[in-house]
Amino acid sequence: MSFKWTYPLIASACLVATKTSSVYAEPQKNKAELKIKPMICMVKSIGQVCEMTIAVQWQAVAVEDVCLYQDKHKLQCWQDTRQAKAKLSVSLGQDMVFSLKNAQMETLASQKVKVNAAISRKYRRKLKSDWSFF
Repeated sequence: MSFKWTYPLIASACLVATKTSSVYAEPQKNKAELKIKPMICMVKSIGQVCEMTIAVQWQAVAVEDVCLYQDKHKLQCWQDTRQAKAKLSVSLGQDMVFSLKNAQMETLASQKVKVNAAISRKYRRKLKSDWSFF
């Protein structure tokens, strides 16, 4: 075998070995995937409650009994299923985490929905000072 074929052959063998080992060596981290849309709720000013309908879509690795929680409040449950879609009405007073939990109360997946204000008092600048000579 000549040198011009040896180097590409060894390089491709190393590349294949590293690609296949990374596929099998990496453990599966996520037990489920949760998608909630929209991810942001707009209110006029800070402190207002946001009323909205969210579209929930989830998919699990295995068939399980799962429930969707808004913080600690149970919204909806599914039995013996691996994936589902739903539309739910929710009220948010602040940023909220939605979690998909199994019967053992293990969190399979979670997603945060933010509440943003159109008018923020925190960053609003006064146009004139509080005192004046006139």
